[in-house]
Amino acid sequence: MIQNLPTIREDLIVKLRRASEDRGIWYYFLLKTARDKGYDIEQFARKGVRAVGRSNRPKYPDTDNLEIFIKAFMDDINRNLFEMELVKMENGEAHIDFHYCPMCGAWTKLTDDQKFLEQICDIAMEVDRGLMDTYDCFEFSLGKTICQGHKTCEICIKKK
Repeated sequence: MIQNLPTIREDLIVKLRRASEDRGIWYYFLLKTARDKGYDIEQFARKGVRAVGRSNRPKYPDTDNLEIFIKAFMDDINRNLFEMELVKMENGEAHIDFHYCPMCGAWTKLTDDQKFLEQICDIAMEVDRGLMDTYDCFEFSLGKTICQGHKTCEICIKKK
């Protein structure tokens, strides 16, 4: 069972979460409609969502320093929006847990299809994979996710 409850309730963060939930609703219905019409959402959606991630590159520093990148990745807004926690950063690896996901919150109000939730969540993570594509010095990996029923989404960004 998915447990995805926010604890940070600052006005700005709540408003930004609503925008993220709205984006999640659009995303859900686009992928559901495509799937229901027989399209292979894996084939087209991953590519498009990954391109969104690559387009985010100008928002981040041009650096090969992991600490500088993580500071930008976990700025105050993102950290609070996703209730991110830097679990550890050592030996060229940063392990970050997301304790809340607004898009998952929206999706679980729309369906209880566990397989579809896990699929659209993993496709949504192409944004972060796409951003990491723009850095020759970093690589991204996704561990457990909230949509899989875990308490957090686990990501690792490490130096190549």
